[in-house]
Amino acid sequence: MTSTHSFKQGLSKVLRLWRDGQFDRALNAVDELMKSWPGNPRLHVIWASLVQLQDQPTYSLEDARNALERAIELEKDSPAAVIELGHFLDNVDDDPKAASKAFSEGVRSARRLLIDGLLGQAKALLQLEKRDEALQRLIESLYLANVDSTSEGRKPPNGTPDVLVRDPTGHMQAFQLKGSFAMRIEDLLQELLPQRSA
Repeated sequence: MTSTHSFKQGLSKVLRLWRDGQFDRALNAVDELMKSWPGNPRLHVIWASLVQLQDQPTYSLEDARNALERAIELEKDSPAAVIELGHFLDNVDDDPKAASKAFSEGVRSARRLLIDGLLGQAKALLQLEKRDEALQRLIESLYLANVDSTSEGRKPPNGTPDVLVRDPTGHMQAFQLKGSFAMRIEDLLQELLPQRSA
């Protein structure tokens, strides 16, 4: 039972049981799935959530925490596991400081994932000759990239923006090109606004 189809079927069963409030049965179904897919981070997150909901506990809350930490190890850049750990730290451990740190890491990962998706969509929209939509996605990614840089404590050397862009509504937007997405953003700016390179 290691095909993608059987995984999807098994996961659907787990989610159906969970939705129906049959937490112990859902947990048993996840245990079965994890025998074939022990390295699947999503299963570890689901498992940890179900452990917390057990009617008749067979696993400890420490086991749930370990599963969340394992999910984070398996997929370091995914926000889901670290956000779930934040909920665990806040609600189970009553440790808002640690929870806040976990949530910050999760938000940062989610923001980077969103930036990556927005830049990819902008490039695809350019290929479809939908320049206004591409520009809007680029502006969204610029905004998020600037927030990401600020959240990491990077301050621009001065207050002068690297980019001034008029959005499709006619408003001017000012941005600094910083962080890991700066080169991809610059490439898209060159395509969208070729006069910038002059």
